[in-house]
Amino acid sequence: MKNNPFDAKSAGGDRNNGGPLPGEPLDLAAWLEVLETTQVQLFIEILAAVRPMIKEAVTAAGPGGFRSWLDAHPQFVVQVISSVSILHANRVAVQLNAASCEAELLVSLDKLVLPETLSSFKDLICVIGEGRRYYEGECRYRALDGREYQTLNKGWIPAEDDPFQVMALATIDITDLNLAKQALAESEERYRLLIETAQDVIIRHNLNGQITFVNRAGIEMLGLPREKIIGMSGVSLMTPEAQQEALKRRDARFAGEAGVFLYETEFLHPDGRVMPLEVSSTLLPGPVNGLGEPQVLLVARDIAGRRKSQAEARLVEDRLRDAQKFESLGVLAGGIAHDFNNLLVTIMGNAELLRDDLPAGDVQQDSLSAIMDAGEQAAELCRQMQAYAGAAPSSTEAHDLSGVVGEILHLVQAALSGSSRVHFELAEQLPAVLIDSTQIRQVIMNMVNNAAEAVGAGGGEVMIRTGVQDLTREDLKKWTAGEELSPGSHVFCEVRDSGCGMDEETVSRMFEPFLSTKFAGRGLGMSAALGIVKSHGGAFMVESQPEQGAVVAFWLPAQPTIAAETGVPKAEPAQISYDLKGRTILLVDDDPRVRAVAESYLRRLGCRVLSAADGYDAVRLYGQRHEEVDAIILDYTMPGMDGATTSRRLRVIRPDVPLLMTSGHDEAEVRAKSGVPGMAGFVAKPYNLRQLNEVLALALNG
Repeated sequence: MKNNPFDAKSAGGDRNNGGPLPGEPLDLAAWLEVLETTQVQLFIEILAAVRPMIKEAVTAAGPGGFRSWLDAHPQFVVQVISSVSILHANRVAVQLNAASCEAELLVSLDKLVLPETLSSFKDLICVIGEGRRYYEGECRYRALDGREYQTLNKGWIPAEDDPFQVMALATIDITDLNLAKQALAESEERYRLLIETAQDVIIRHNLNGQITFVNRAGIEMLGLPREKIIGMSGVSLMTPEAQQEALKRRDARFAGEAGVFLYETEFLHPDGRVMPLEVSSTLLPGPVNGLGEPQVLLVARDIAGRRKSQAEARLVEDRLRDAQKFESLGVLAGGIAHDFNNLLVTIMGNAELLRDDLPAGDVQQDSLSAIMDAGEQAAELCRQMQAYAGAAPSSTEAHDLSGVVGEILHLVQAALSGSSRVHFELAEQLPAVLIDSTQIRQVIMNMVNNAAEAVGAGGGEVMIRTGVQDLTREDLKKWTAGEELSPGSHVFCEVRDSGCGMDEETVSRMFEPFLSTKFAGRGLGMSAALGIVKSHGGAFMVESQPEQGAVVAFWLPAQPTIAAETGVPKAEPAQISYDLKGRTILLVDDDPRVRAVAESYLRRLGCRVLSAADGYDAVRLYGQRHEEVDAIILDYTMPGMDGATTSRRLRVIRPDVPLLMTSGHDEAEVRAKSGVPGMAGFVAKPYNLRQLNEVLALALNG
């Protein structure tokens, strides 16, 4: 750029060209005051020398191709800039460019130019070449102290035929403004990224519920394109139940409620899925993005997973509570059964002794027999209570569950009324299950009896089915009662009926003791069945609805091998002598009434009896007379020193004497818990003379 002094005498012209009329002096001081006092950077430039250069280049470029020509001739821009004469730079321009005076600035103009500056000058050259009179654009410079800054440039360009080819180029420092714009743009981009990448659903709507914004997560959740969602009513996207609450919240907003609403709601996906959401709703009172009305901002989170987890946690809690309830009831039932069995020994034993002492044909024998029959029924009830308590099965063998069902087909037919039809679907080649077949048959009959009650006297359809299936974790959620099963192969027995069915509450309580939906028939049937299945490591699964029948099935862990065929004849026991005359028996029982009955039984069998009231008394007596003793009958449950401890003390004195345990508890439970090796026999309370004779004879003469 050429530096020419600002020669006021050379300036002239008429008013049409913006100058004074001929003969009028130019008020140079006034013009200089304006230039120096303005806060806008001004450069006064003479374009006379560059006009012909630009015109010639435009002609060479041809119509419509001048900018492309400039791109191909970058040196031309430099030539034009070098040909422009700078008449004056005002004080603001000097200060902005870190010059000490105007002269220093004007001789250093080439130092202000950056590569980006040339691009801006190219825009100015295009404006001049196209004959336009006004230029506006942004440019970047470097001050003499090295600071780079940005400007907004504006200039009024004289016409081509104007003799006064002077242009005042005004530049405004917009560095801070651009930095602010850049910061704002970056902030908006961060905001946009934050909103669009958020995992939560973000929706904005007006007070009428019309959606004005939705983020990417909301689009994915709603399953609709953004352009369709915008403008929709948010209420229309909800389930009918959720819409009523949404309308109440809308009315509250209209009424001026400005607080934060926290609530749960449900949206409906186009495919019919219900999507539960936890929502935080905030009122935005001012204009948002140019919208002149208040807006409501919703931040929603999908809580389907949480609800599923909560449901699973509730299921676990319910199962734990049920297990604790059944365990507590089982302990109670087992304790009652034990104590009641002791009472039955006294009742039935004395009745039997009295009946046997009466002469043949005595009418009182019938009364005593009735007492004994009632005692047997009470004993059966005690056995059911023990089964409910979950006592371990007395003996387990590998069985084919289909074979076990097949052994009781005639009993199943008999349990159903004549108008009922029973079908069997018994799978072949099932994996083995380790079961006490007698107890499992009892479970199946209890299930059949329940089905018979459900179909009623009018009859119906009953199906018994067996099979094997690999249970998944999802299948195990159908668990109703019993042990917690693990995923894997399980064998099942299912009884399906077309009867009256059960509601959810009845299903949840069907294994409680003495629960029945009938007026008659209350008992421990399904409670005892549950105890038996639990003792085999199995569980029940029940599905039923009112008037739609029921499906009751128990599942047992499958063994890795196919079960052997059932029905293999067992070897008959060897013939033994039941004569016990002259044998000496050490009888140990803490209940004096039970002890009295047992002593009477033993004496009638011809035995001599040494009687002890507890473990300590038994050890003392046995230590003195162990040479005389042929067998020991020892009560398992005694205060102080229990049966297991007593047995170990007695065997230290003499280990070869046959030892029999007696208890009101189940035999399997006693054998499992006592830890007494080589037990010669077990006498279950209540027992009669014949049973005591058989067990004792087998121990002594077998």
